[in-house]
Amino acid sequence: MGWSTLPGWIYASDEFFALEHDAIFMSTWQIVGHLSDIPAPGDYLRFDLLDQSAIVVRNEAGRVGAFHNVCRHRAFRLLDDAQGRTQSAIRCRYHGFTYDLDGSLRTVPGEESFEGLDKTCFGLKPVDLEIWQGFIFIRFGGSGPSVAAQFAPIEAQLAPYRFDDLVPYGRAGTASIAADWKVAVDNNIEGYHIPVAHPGLQRLYGHDYRFELHPLGVSHAGGPLREVSASPWSERHYLKLLPAVDTLPEERRRFWGYYSMFPNLAFDVYPDMIDFFQILPVAPGRSMSRSRSYALPDARREMAAARWLNMRINTQTGLEDVHLVEGVQAGLGSLGYGAGPLSGREARVKQFHDLIRAAIPVAAQDMPPSPGSVADLNRSLLTNVGARAAR
Repeated sequence: MGWSTLPGWIYASDEFFALEHDAIFMSTWQIVGHLSDIPAPGDYLRFDLLDQSAIVVRNEAGRVGAFHNVCRHRAFRLLDDAQGRTQSAIRCRYHGFTYDLDGSLRTVPGEESFEGLDKTCFGLKPVDLEIWQGFIFIRFGGSGPSVAAQFAPIEAQLAPYRFDDLVPYGRAGTASIAADWKVAVDNNIEGYHIPVAHPGLQRLYGHDYRFELHPLGVSHAGGPLREVSASPWSERHYLKLLPAVDTLPEERRRFWGYYSMFPNLAFDVYPDMIDFFQILPVAPGRSMSRSRSYALPDARREMAAARWLNMRINTQTGLEDVHLVEGVQAGLGSLGYGAGPLSGREARVKQFHDLIRAAIPVAAQDMPPSPGSVADLNRSLLTNVGARAAR
């Protein structure tokens, strides 16, 4: 048999979900937003991932830092809003410990009552931070390749879109999904389902859908837009009104592209706007999508109309995708399913599944291990892999 999917049992297993916490999510880069989301000193973004919370804040010198969103005194969560401004300091609402915007501990109420307190030892704990093309990434742990290294093979393709110069467009969006995060990623990174499940996208570009795989868990796909006069009015008028963006090469002025990075990030890259789409784990069989659109400043009325139509088209596509992934989740526990075959047109799914297996070798087991043994078996498999690599 050729390529096959991950086994169905790992999409609803509490024990496997626990392994994903450390092996995948605590050790990979996660997108938080864009520098244009926090333009002034005191502006911040909060990012939550499973049991961890971080804040990214711009300090008074204009530098951006990332910190665990927790007071060093008694573990109170410091900032609750997803985005906001905290003026000149971050003050804990429990006992009043106050931190400068660079994370250093400024004041402690009743400081004299803390015997031998060294405030320099109790600043906010930093989180790994990387700025790539204006986008802000953090990592709670791990020591793998940088975001820049991962995107290096496609950086030249993306350069004309001027990611650094983007500004927020519209509101950030989140949505609950009754499907495991891996199901949602599976769906997001393949175009095999477009002809059947997304008639709108099929009309726009599905007849010429291309994809490429790159090292370090990066891939991309997309296709040129087609002039179809008989399509619904939103698609027809998008194609009619979309103005030329002179900074883009000719072949990209009417092209929709999708760029993904392991484990859960996608950039949707259009001539008129760009968005990131991130799938966050919530529990086995449940996830949340998080997205934000950005665009280059452009006062043309045609561009405003094209962007509105783009969002209308993709809102419909998003609804179709939620129906698809929730339908898959409902079937993964069926006695009639174990693992399925993969087409060559699903090579991006294979890449994703191979990376899951590499991070958590027990994912290669067709049948679920006995309850309580998943972690032990995975530890044994990791040891065997390490031993083979050392030979």
